[in-house]
Amino acid sequence: MMDSRANFSSPNDTDAGVDEQWEKADILKLTAQVLIAAFGVIGNALVITVLKATKKIQPGEFYLMNLAIADLGTLLLTFPIIALKEKANRWLLGRFTCIYLTPCTEVFHGASVWFIAVIAVERYRQVVTVKMVLKNPNKASWQRAKIVATCVWVTSFLIFSLPMYFIVDHQEPVAGRPEICGPNWPSKISIKIYNGLLTFSSYLLPLLVISITYVIISRTLTRSNLFIKAMKRDQLSPQQNDKDSTIKSARLNQNNRAKKILTPLVLVFALTMLPLNTIRFAVVLRPALSDEVFYRSLLFVVSVFVLLNSSSNPVIYSVVSRDFRRRVSNFISGGRGIDKQNTLLGRPVARR
Repeated sequence: MMDSRANFSSPNDTDAGVDEQWEKADILKLTAQVLIAAFGVIGNALVITVLKATKKIQPGEFYLMNLAIADLGTLLLTFPIIALKEKANRWLLGRFTCIYLTPCTEVFHGASVWFIAVIAVERYRQVVTVKMVLKNPNKASWQRAKIVATCVWVTSFLIFSLPMYFIVDHQEPVAGRPEICGPNWPSKISIKIYNGLLTFSSYLLPLLVISITYVIISRTLTRSNLFIKAMKRDQLSPQQNDKDSTIKSARLNQNNRAKKILTPLVLVFALTMLPLNTIRFAVVLRPALSDEVFYRSLLFVVSVFVLLNSSSNPVIYSVVSRDFRRRVSNFISGGRGIDKQNTLLGRPVARR
């Protein structure tokens, strides 16, 4: 994410004379960041490949694919540009990249955040709401999914990328000053307003949406589990009990799988994006914080958590979702026996 702290500032003159110990620390930090990013690239690419190889995916899985694409954009475009600028302490990619490409990379962060919220809402719709009976529900669901995904990408561009095109500027190297690329804010109040809007639109609002839907889904799944258990306990006919026991047990397992994958998605998003938005809010309250000696270390911690956010979702799928592990296994072995009745997010649970 582009640095939105202040107007242009020349690199610190003391940076040229960093000692050997600081250089080693810098190398270790960059190595850790690259390893996390590489792990995330492999994982998200695997998610996209496995879902693309599936003959028929569900709308919820279509959102997962878009989430993986957004995370790949963060890992392959946003992170390298920021890391190169930070480590070189100057701009190396030319005017065109600075003016036209750098602001565009912000769209991936916004899309990643909001696709997590969309996935939670989609699961809420499947679990809690009563579906309308349509002649072609699959077609209607896919039309809605494509419209929603398009809206997420367009809105993310308008909120996160478009404003940067009006303030990003490029300065050629002159009189010993290195080439610079960054936001040229018209005033300090504009920085505060922008950081406040980013914090609200990329963390507080999506976290509120995700939390509300998660609580409602959890309560609904709990009630569904209790209802199914009560029906099994009160079953009077042995023949009917033999007939329905397998279905009820499967429904309980589906409920539990749905809750298992939703819980880590919510927790990981809330925890990994907290440092970034905490610092944004802190800089709004105390702009002088960005001039502190320890601020660079804070930015490193923030970058690690942002990279973890973009890299962790494939790990969640592989740990929690048996269906995802089976799909990966089938894809690697070239098999076609994928159970179309299951999805990475679990099957919809009907209301009682």
